Amino acid sequence: MSDRFRGTSLRLLLFTLLGVLVMLLLGGGIVTALALHYGLPIGDPSATFAGPADRQQLRFILLLNNLATFGLSAMLGLLLTYRQWWPVAAGLVYPTRPRLIPVAIGAFLVGLPLIGLAAYLNLQLDLPEWMVRSEDTGNAMLAGVLTFESLPELLLALLTVAVVPAVCEELMFRGVVQGRLLSEVMSGHLAVWVAAAIFSAIHVEFAGFIPRLLLGALLGYAYRWTGSLWIPILIHFFFNGSQVISTYLSGEFTPDTEMDSAFWPLLAAGLVSLGATAYLIWRTESTLTSDLPAKDDISG
Repeated sequence: MSDRFRGTSLRLLLFTLLGVLVMLLLGGGIVTALALHYGLPIGDPSATFAGPADRQQLRFILLLNNLATFGLSAMLGLLLTYRQWWPVAAGLVYPTRPRLIPVAIGAFLVGLPLIGLAAYLNLQLDLPEWMVRSEDTGNAMLAGVLTFESLPELLLALLTVAVVPAVCEELMFRGVVQGRLLSEVMSGHLAVWVAAAIFSAIHVEFAGFIPRLLLGALLGYAYRWTGSLWIPILIHFFFNGSQVISTYLSGEFTPDTEMDSAFWPLLAAGLVSLGATAYLIWRTESTLTSDLPAKDDISG
């Protein structure tokens, strides 16, 4: 941890919590008011968003919610703590280990079959009724977001599902939580997994907790290895964006809870992916020349 940012974690935590509280009140009020104004049945597991106007309004509301809850909250905490140095503190810098960019991207791609296997196994768990209802509510809104009839709908869906979450969630969970708060109280390796667990839990999507945990860990390693938040932002964007594009091209939205892949090929691919991903993590971690987080080299 560089001297410039040492000992700032408590102040950042307090300011970030303040930002979250302010944005939940302000942003939540705006989102609720807009939902009532548009007459959208948000929170109803049986809701349908049949018209293009309803779907665009839903996308806009979800975009604002993500922007306020994660992006603006994180920015407020960083700005109040680090002032003009907040982009550097967040990791929005040129990669300090550019040679590890291909490794970070490769580990993510190699880990995709493992994420697929984890998604399948997670779906085999029996969830309480209230969790099932929460999943149904999320699927109803996601179906509205990922139903398209025009190019403007596709573009706003990409902004809502790919661009804003990639920037805002990475800023909060990798830039603030992993990179600044957790790195002062635990090893960088453990911080990756704790931040990933928080990242997964905060989505309140129980049928996808394990795959999202693995996704968060791979994004966390991309940040840890390269020292730049731009790398996990780009990976997150392409991961979410590819799901939007594939849904647009297929013309049909299939919820993750209706995954029907054959088990044995999925198991074989997942086990190979597990071995390859674990090896890449082990080898890359062992080649790091210092235990200091790469982001603390503020010369970039």
